[in-house]
Amino acid sequence: MMSVKAQIYRFSMNESDKEIIESTLRWMTEFVELPHPVFSDLPICPFIKKARLVNQILFKIEPFSAPTEFDRDSAIMKSIYEFYNSEFEIMVVINPEKTAITAPETKELIDKLNRQISDLGLLAFHVHPEEDFNIDGLYTRRMPYPGFTVQVNSKLKPASDALEKTEYYKNWTAQQLKDFGIPRN
Repeated sequence: MMSVKAQIYRFSMNESDKEIIESTLRWMTEFVELPHPVFSDLPICPFIKKARLVNQILFKIEPFSAPTEFDRDSAIMKSIYEFYNSEFEIMVVINPEKTAITAPETKELIDKLNRQISDLGLLAFHVHPEEDFNIDGLYTRRMPYPGFTVQVNSKLKPASDALEKTEYYKNWTAQQLKDFGIPRN
């Protein structure tokens, strides 16, 4: 089990935030980072463990809901600009309120966010405890809390190109590949 103490965080957090991040880290280390037959015995995300181990994940606890707006001065956009101007590879934004937003609302909200951050070369992926997205019956986006990740799009292309040379995507449907942007331009 991963402890938050093993990670170096660059912001102060209260006990509730620490518990939320620890829960997310457990999900990452006990599920996302483990090899799985659906992905030809590669981890669900083959790159997250390295990013975690070298402290390249910025965790943010930010409440949001369906009507959330992403104006420049909003807390989420400030976090995104902080990430954009940092050396971090991944930002994980976690909503501390599990029932503040549904899985479909989270997807819709992140679609709206992606339209706004695409000019920065960033891409967000939604997660939710009740998310229906699955590959061959494996629900890969059911993080313990609603949230999303933000990554630099130019770094995603070489990673997905490398995975295309393996059997990683063999159980993905054509629509899932398209929705995920594979192959990346």
